[in-house]
Amino acid sequence: MIFTVFAACSKEQKTETESKSETSSTSPTIATGEAKIKDADAISFIEQSYTKKELGLDKTDKDYSFMVSSNGTEIDGEKYVRVFANVVTQNDETNKEGKKTFSIETIGEYGISFDGTKVIKKDMETGKYTELENRYADYSAKGQTVSEHNHSHNETTKK
Repeated sequence: MIFTVFAACSKEQKTETESKSETSSTSPTIATGEAKIKDADAISFIEQSYTKKELGLDKTDKDYSFMVSSNGTEIDGEKYVRVFANVVTQNDETNKEGKKTFSIETIGEYGISFDGTKVIKKDMETGKYTELENRYADYSAKGQTVSEHNHSHNETTKK
């Protein structure tokens, strides 16, 4: 069984959460070390390069956070870093240790190819991917890197 751990950064201090989603046991773990855009930079790239409408998030009235998977994925023979837009909700129940528990609803999923040349968006209803205009040249020209931001947990929250 393979678990994916999401890293997230936040402009606000939040209760620390870790989300694990089970993936198929036949899916190999793909390290993202060789990816051109990864970790919190992947979140910043998606968040700063595309509008809510382009990301398919313009019709949601819920607060959402961008999170990045610590593992890559392969889609149609190409490796991608995965970025998710999630609604995180605190549950009424606590775990066995009495700690708060959270539910995560994914409302958007995006992929950035390891070489940075392709950006895709998953249609959450059909599961099909479409290519977005790649704005990496614009993003890097702005010098928007994670080192210029002071995020506390690699999660950004949007309303």
